[in-house]
Amino acid sequence: METQTRITPEEAQQALDLVAETTRQMRRALAHGGMPYFLLIWGFVWLLGFGSSHFFGAGSSTAGLIWAVLDVGGAVASFAVGAHLGKKIRSPQGRRIGLYWLALLFYGALLIYFAHPQTSNQGALLISLLAMMGYVTSGLLYDSRFLTGLGLAVTALILVGYLAVPAVFNLWMALWGGGSLIAAGVYILRKWR
Repeated sequence: METQTRITPEEAQQALDLVAETTRQMRRALAHGGMPYFLLIWGFVWLLGFGSSHFFGAGSSTAGLIWAVLDVGGAVASFAVGAHLGKKIRSPQGRRIGLYWLALLFYGALLIYFAHPQTSNQGALLISLLAMMGYVTSGLLYDSRFLTGLGLAVTALILVGYLAVPAVFNLWMALWGGGSLIAAGVYILRKWR
């Protein structure tokens, strides 16, 4: 015969307090670990890149050059932030996260090369969905509901834009995609410190 152990209200409150403190510490670690900076960097890349595709035309050489500069600048800025934080915070997680995103970039490039998107919107859709897959899976791996939720929310916005307003998809992505990443970065910097 099993006996049931009763939890006192004080024990229950202690457990809830421990969960709240763990959540607070995780948020602080993420805020100090660089996530908001990466969100801001790539939010501005999306805002300016997709904005240039909208205003100059997705297939234009000007938009292509702007995207190339933004992508290289975003990669360099991300590497610099990661290297700077790596000096301050000694953790094997940073290296693993960097390698994870490099692997995702590599396989994403292969998928897009062999998938042969028929339109610039399809290419942008695939790249954006791969990036959001990275956010969602990173959130799942690191038990971050915020990062998983952000990835799912931006995925939904991407799909709505692609399906509902294809004529202004790039503008949609600049405002809703890039804007969402920027807003998330600012939110973390202001609320999680």
